[in-house]
Amino acid sequence: MRDYRGSTIEDLDLPPAPTITSDTSLDHALEVAFERSAAFLPVISNLRVSLGYLSVLDLQKAFDEPESFNLQGLDLSTALVRDVIPMFQNQHKFNSITPDTPLEEVEQLFKSGYDFVVVTDWSSKFVLGIATLQDLEAFVKRRPSIN
Repeated sequence: MRDYRGSTIEDLDLPPAPTITSDTSLDHALEVAFERSAAFLPVISNLRVSLGYLSVLDLQKAFDEPESFNLQGLDLSTALVRDVIPMFQNQHKFNSITPDTPLEEVEQLFKSGYDFVVVTDWSSKFVLGIATLQDLEAFVKRRPSIN
């Protein structure tokens, strides 16, 4: 494991997470993902409370192969996120963390199989960002003194 010298998730300087609501159309969700180059889209309530997430790769696959997610018979051009989110929730492991979570802990999560981490406020109510292994690797490249 690397020594991140006290760095926390906040030091990754993550952009705000692009979020969608359960009333967002699947078409619009894909647009948001492409515009923001997002791999995962947190789904939030109107009160900004996290309800889950969508994997953009899985969402693209659902449009190409609806049977892979038991979505045959559903018109994906008019479907809403709430219509499909249960099918996506179990596809990827994720954990919620706060901005002061040490990067050593984040690295351990990725090593144990998590695909991404959701950064929330300290009360775990509001989604602040999404971090992936690629974000951690980019941080290490910017800080060559971290081995």
